[in-house]
Amino acid sequence: MKRIWQNRSGSGFPLIIAIILAVLITSCAVYEYLRLSIIATGIRDAVQSAIISVATNNYSNVYPGLRQSYSGGFNRSSSGWSEQISTGDIYSQLTETLGLIPENNHYVKQAGNQLEYSLSGLTVKILNAPFAPSDLNSIRQFTAQAVIHLKVPLSFGWGHMPPMEADLPIQAVYRPRFSK
Repeated sequence: MKRIWQNRSGSGFPLIIAIILAVLITSCAVYEYLRLSIIATGIRDAVQSAIISVATNNYSNVYPGLRQSYSGGFNRSSSGWSEQISTGDIYSQLTETLGLIPENNHYVKQAGNQLEYSLSGLTVKILNAPFAPSDLNSIRQFTAQAVIHLKVPLSFGWGHMPPMEADLPIQAVYRPRFSK
């Protein structure tokens, strides 16, 4: 019996290899998750910056209504009041900020010759403050909302896994700096 226990050299080698492979695969999955999270956060921040720009570009339309009453971007014409708002050009701001290349119906970011991510399906919705609301305590403020579709190919899985796809919702609200 002593001889069996003493002559076991190398029997732990397969177990050590299995543990090392398990740690490597787990760490690769964690690093891939972190990479996708960083890309999504960066894109969300860039789109939010562009949406904030749209909200501030509407300042000249919104401020007179806020100053003289409790309403948003409205303009008086001979036929009555009409909304006066603009959605801006968000894609051009994103192209400049993120270094995107337009392709067909989407915009792509490349790292060398490899696709890093693609953006498509941008929808922008401007929610104007109501015109002369009856309840001044629950006024909906001038809000710019956007949703963009993000598609990121995975580097984990050697091309056998589908890319990560997500719709990123972003919102910016115009608030006057000094209010009553």
